[in-house]
Amino acid sequence: MFVLSSFQIGQQMIKLVFPEEKQAEELFEIIETDRKALSEWMPWTKNVKSKKDEIEFINYAREKNAKYQLLELAIIAGNQPIGMIDLHSIDRDDRRAEVGYWMFSKYQGKGIMTESLKHLLSIAFDELDLNKIIVMADSKNEKSRAIPQRLGFRQEGTLKEEIFMNKQFRDLDVFAITTSEYKIKNS
Repeated sequence: MFVLSSFQIGQQMIKLVFPEEKQAEELFEIIETDRKALSEWMPWTKNVKSKKDEIEFINYAREKNAKYQLLELAIIAGNQPIGMIDLHSIDRDDRRAEVGYWMFSKYQGKGIMTESLKHLLSIAFDELDLNKIIVMADSKNEKSRAIPQRLGFRQEGTLKEEIFMNKQFRDLDVFAITTSEYKIKNS
């Protein structure tokens, strides 16, 4: 397992690692357990119907990671995967990327995702030399919206009826932070 970053939350050591096929079964079980809640916000859940689908996603992510087109990371607690976080839509010319994340419900509310995003920002700004990171969250997803706000992202706007999900158009709130804003907040 290649650990890109690690940190402690209470007594729990958390690791951000490149996803591996051996994690597919546990990740799929989490998706199955939380499918109803995840489906409310994550359109990709309809495409993950089996462990095989999760293996295919992990292999896709590993291939894109190798080409520097994606930075997909599994979030590990106690040697168990508990969620994922990524940089996607990486634009090397404009030096920006978007973030996506999800986590097993039994680990939510402990600060793990906020700290995971903080570590991902450090990688994005310090190692990948990106200048701007964007988080788009459903306007009604308070938990997801709170994570970038805790880290000093500013809300740049709302994309009205941006996605069609669960038989309705949904608004997305756009949050962003630049390298200079991040460094001021973390100096």
